[in-house]
Amino acid sequence: MSVRLFHKGARIVLVVRRESAGIQSWWSPHVAPCDWAPILGARLELLALSPSSEGHAALACSLGRIEWTAGWHWSTISVRLERGSETKRTLVTAALLKAARYALPATQAN
Repeated sequence: MSVRLFHKGARIVLVVRRESAGIQSWWSPHVAPCDWAPILGARLELLALSPSSEGHAALACSLGRIEWTAGWHWSTISVRLERGSETKRTLVTAALLKAARYALPATQAN
C-alpha cells in the first residue's frame, strides 16, 4: 500500500495573516514566477463570481479583490473579500486557498 503525502505539482502556500472572514494574506515560495490569474480566476469562474482582471497582478469579483506581488522566488497574495455573508466569504477564501495549492494551470490545446 502506498500513501502519497504531496500531490504532484502542488505549490506551498502558507497563510501568514488572517484578519477576518475573507481577508487573508498568503505567502508562496517557488522556483520560477507563478501566474496566479488563470489559477485563481478559474476557481472564481467555477463559483460563478464573475472574475475580471484588474491589471497584471489583480482580480476583482462580486465579493472583493485578490492582488498579488510576484518575485522570482516568492509570491505574496492578498485576498480581500469584503462583500457577502461571513459564511460565503469564508468558503470562497478556502476554495481559493485550495486552488492556489493544488490547481494545475490550464494547458493550451495543440
